[in-house]
Amino acid sequence: MASKRVKGKGEMRLSCAALGWGNIGSPKEFKEILQSIKDAGYEGVGVEYDVIPDVLKKNPKQVKKIAKEVGLEVVSMAINKTTTDMADVAADMGAESGWLCLFEKDQKTAADVTKKLTRAFEHKGMKVAVHPHVRSNAENLKQLDDLLKVSKADVCFDTAHLEALRIDLPKFIRKYRDNIVLAHIKDLRDHVDPAKIDYDRDFVDLGEGVVDFKAVMKAFKDIGYKGWLMVEVDFPHKGSMAESAKTNYRYLKKLLEA
Repeated sequence: MASKRVKGKGEMRLSCAALGWGNIGSPKEFKEILQSIKDAGYEGVGVEYDVIPDVLKKNPKQVKKIAKEVGLEVVSMAINKTTTDMADVAADMGAESGWLCLFEKDQKTAADVTKKLTRAFEHKGMKVAVHPHVRSNAENLKQLDDLLKVSKADVCFDTAHLEALRIDLPKFIRKYRDNIVLAHIKDLRDHVDPAKIDYDRDFVDLGEGVVDFKAVMKAFKDIGYKGWLMVEVDFPHKGSMAESAKTNYRYLKKLLEA
C-alpha cells in the first residue's frame, strides 16, 4: 500500500508549531513569532487556536495573510473546540488539516465528536487527524482504531506522546501508513507513568530524551511518507523558543539528510 501524500509535494517538509510561545497578545506578536519560525528554516507553521489573539480568532483569514507575508504555509490547526465552526476557521486560515486531541467524558462522546468534526472538515476539503495523547480518549491502539473506524478520520502521529504510552513508533508508522497526515516531532525526557507526565517538564528538544528519531525517520522513509513533520515542543528548556526552534530544525534536517 502507498502512503498518503501531500498533493504536489515531493519530500517530507518541515514545520513548527507556535504553541511553545504561549498565549499571543497581538497580530504583531504573532507575525514576529512566525518570522522567527521562518528564520529558523521551516516552511510551515502549526496554529493553536486557543493561544492566538481574539482579533485573529474573529478574522482567521488574517492568519493566512500574515503567514503568507512571512513566507510560511499554515499546515494545520489544533481543534481546541468541538463545534463544527472550527472547520470554517481552519479553512479561512488556509490549513490542510486539523489535529484533534480528545478529552471527552467517555468513548461514545469522543466518537460522536470525531465523526461530527470529520464531516465538517471534509465538507471544507480538509482532514481531521486524531492525536494519540496521554490521558485522552486515544491513548491506546484499540481506542484509536475504534475512533477511526466510526469516523473515517486520519491520524496525527506524535513521537513524545506515543513514546510515553510505550507504543512502538516504527510499528505505529507502518500500521497507520495510510492514515498519518501530520507528524508532531518532540522528544520525551524519560519514561515515566503517563498519568504523571508534565508537558513542560517531560517534553524536550530533539535528542535530549529517549525517542529513537533515527528509527522514526527510517520508518517514514520506508513507507514513502511525503507529508509534514511539525516540531512541537511545549516549553523550551534551554534558551528562548526561537533558539529551540533553530536547534530542532538543525537536528531534524540532519536526520532527513542522513
